[in-house]
Amino acid sequence: MPMPNFFTSEWFVPEVDNWHLKEGAPPEVVEEFEAYMKRLKENEQNNIVE
Repeated sequence: MPMPNFFTSEWFVPEVDNWHLKEGAPPEVVEEFEAYMKRLKENEQNNIVE
């Protein structure tokens, strides 16, 4: 998977086993983050490595 834009966002908090966004993140950042996390979870469940 290509690196999403939220990775370099000031809103992203990359804690170990606890990736999340800071409160008040703009809707477009939240949307991208949620879509990425959903895809990551689906890939993990299906043993897919991108």
